[in-house]
Amino acid sequence: MALSPDAASSKAAKGLQSISKWPTTGSNEAAVWGECQGSGSKPYQTQVDLSGPAFKCSCPSRKFPCKHGLALMLLRAAGQVPEAAEPPEWVNAWLGGRQEKAEKKEAKAAAIAAAPPPDPEVLAKQQAKRDDKRWDKVSAGMQELSLWMQDMVRTGLANQAGDAQARQHWYTMAARMVDAQATGMAARIKEAWELVDSHPNWARDLLVQLGHWQLLVEAVERRDSLPAEVKADVMAALGWSMDKVEVQAQGHAVTDRWRVAGMRMLEREGRLLERRVWLQGLQSGRMALMLDYAQGGRGFEKAWVQGASYRGTVHFYPGQAALRALAGSDLQRLEPGAEASLTSAMLGDSLLQLSQRIAANPVQFAQPLWCGQAGLNYVDGQWFASWPQPQEAGQDHSLAPVPVVVSDEQAWRLLALSGGAPVALFGEWEAGPQIGRWRLLSAWLPAEQGGAVDTLSPLIPIWQNRGEML
Repeated sequence: MALSPDAASSKAAKGLQSISKWPTTGSNEAAVWGECQGSGSKPYQTQVDLSGPAFKCSCPSRKFPCKHGLALMLLRAAGQVPEAAEPPEWVNAWLGGRQEKAEKKEAKAAAIAAAPPPDPEVLAKQQAKRDDKRWDKVSAGMQELSLWMQDMVRTGLANQAGDAQARQHWYTMAARMVDAQATGMAARIKEAWELVDSHPNWARDLLVQLGHWQLLVEAVERRDSLPAEVKADVMAALGWSMDKVEVQAQGHAVTDRWRVAGMRMLEREGRLLERRVWLQGLQSGRMALMLDYAQGGRGFEKAWVQGASYRGTVHFYPGQAALRALAGSDLQRLEPGAEASLTSAMLGDSLLQLSQRIAANPVQFAQPLWCGQAGLNYVDGQWFASWPQPQEAGQDHSLAPVPVVVSDEQAWRLLALSGGAPVALFGEWEAGPQIGRWRLLSAWLPAEQGGAVDTLSPLIPIWQNRGEML
């Protein structure tokens, strides 16, 4: 159930947890499969590769795993799925495809390792030539973006809300960024369009976005004088992808015990799902963002469980205050009962860490934020988190309540689970011109409750935001 994408999927899966609704089921050491009768004449074919676990289902759901995959695993856990010597052909075809893909990946890695090392000078010249061509395209596109922003500011941002063709103009500029090989800017433009006329102070928030874009415009023009890490941040913001080998060679590897602090799923255009998994390093104190994509209903290669612990190495992308990382081949989940303990003391000064990361890289698209002890309050239709700070020298340094992004249903559920007591909250910080917003992803309580919160007491997850995909 910890793999469920939201509460609706969990509820629906339990409703399908009856063997009578599954005409055929089977399992072996490698996989579990079954056919579930839906509303149509043909049953849905559901299958799970246990090595992942990885899920596939013929139903039209865009969630991973879907309710059928969850229900099938619940039936297996209850001992209601029989053992079978040989899976049906549709299961073998899927497993074979996954195995073939894995073998090709291993063969490619082995071929690269066995091949004689290429001439570094030749490789460097070839890469430099490709990079120069791309930078020329990016620079031309960013100059067009700058002129477009100047036109918007000169005529007034408020006019964007009254322009019937404004959306088309924005999406045309986003398409221009794709042509200029700056796909990261295209995504930023589409997301910023959603701000237009979305709330009373939308123009103020949009102006902040334009300021970030202008930073990137100027950074592209000054790219040759930028330090290597700053240039890497600019390239990442523009959508300049790196393969795994490059990340391992140029980034920083950190071996630690990691705890899944929170997860978020977003739906992009073209049936593309984006999954953000945030890991908290228990010894290094580092936050790591594992960013994955699933296209066209194929599902994700790796399953992550909220609150679970892992041990091994993650490879951070190059850059200042880097967050995005790749899982190393040695990263393995710890068995239940051997969970690595997370305490409030390990979180450090979260606000200081946040400010340092933003100062180092103001165009990073997502920022994690912890609060070791926070209360949740509802005021005038808005949820707020109160963030108490200790008093020093007789002065009160308490922060003003921070607006949080959470549905009413999820917020009330959190209050019920915590009994209204202060909890450790984790989420993504969304910067704003004045105070910003905090999108809550998980909540944690000390294992030993009673009296004051002990910063050394292990924290256990009690709630995760299982709202709709955002």
